[in-house]
Amino acid sequence: MLFSKKKVKLEELPLEQVRFSSEDLFCLLGGNDACMVACGPMQLRLDIVERDRPDKDVWRRNLVNRYAPSGWVDAEGNPCPELARVIDALGQMGVAISYEQNIRKREIGVVAGEKGAAGVVKVPGFGGGWYLRPFPDDRSQWAARFREVLPASKLPFEPASREYHATVVEPEEENVAQAFAGGDEPYARAYALRHGLDPDALAEMARALGKDFDRPRIFVSDLTNCEPDLSMGWRYVGEARGHARCRRVMLVPEIGAIFSNCSAWSPSVSESWLSEDVSSIRDKTDFYSFDFYRSGDLFEALSHAPAHPDAAAAGEDPGLPKSWTQH
Repeated sequence: MLFSKKKVKLEELPLEQVRFSSEDLFCLLGGNDACMVACGPMQLRLDIVERDRPDKDVWRRNLVNRYAPSGWVDAEGNPCPELARVIDALGQMGVAISYEQNIRKREIGVVAGEKGAAGVVKVPGFGGGWYLRPFPDDRSQWAARFREVLPASKLPFEPASREYHATVVEPEEENVAQAFAGGDEPYARAYALRHGLDPDALAEMARALGKDFDRPRIFVSDLTNCEPDLSMGWRYVGEARGHARCRRVMLVPEIGAIFSNCSAWSPSVSESWLSEDVSSIRDKTDFYSFDFYRSGDLFEALSHAPAHPDAAAAGEDPGLPKSWTQH
């Protein structure tokens, strides 16, 4: 053919250009990726995995057949050192950032923690699959690498005029998120005064939110020191045990702020709270967080989830912004 495209061998590709299926990654990870992007319940029929264990049979055979000849895995499906480093980071119980709250639509994820950091990105176009995005060993470069995975053109974030962080447990049955998203400044000021917060900060957030309801929505989970559920014979992070923290983020990039609807362990629930009926413990785990970031560093802003106010009052790390360069 006149315009035939030269076929590139897998062994000639850098890791970032090697395409993996959700099934491949499930075998390599031994279960979910911690950000639940590539191997979550919307990408795989986890009930079939539990029943038939294809990861032990047909999926692993396919993985070996595809990648063993090029050296990415061995004859048993174990990854080579370069691939293992990224897989370890992607599957670790650390801070997981998913670009999209709706688990059905997630296409980009990043996981960071003591084992390093890595991203996973959906391959565009026909064929599907996922590309891995390794982060450098030098943690001072993680913020820049994060911006390569989630570029500013896709997700801008300006420096805030103030540094401010506040959390509120709202026992009343009122739609706080709807009021802020609707730009209700008088409500925001009254809400701030009622809870002893900065009325100017919350009014600024409501004013900005009211200009555009269709904003980027991100899901952050901090599973540091938690244990995955292994009862099904594979790693399931959706029901991790421990002091897990979750943050449903509504980004307000033009003022460097984040409005978050959060859920986190509190002293009034068990360490298995993620496996319990959410509606029955919502009043013990849910709260709001209002955050402004003077640095304009989106990775710093998203690389933490706040502790429940009751847990923070009992001495738990409040979960303020962290700089990975200090680790």
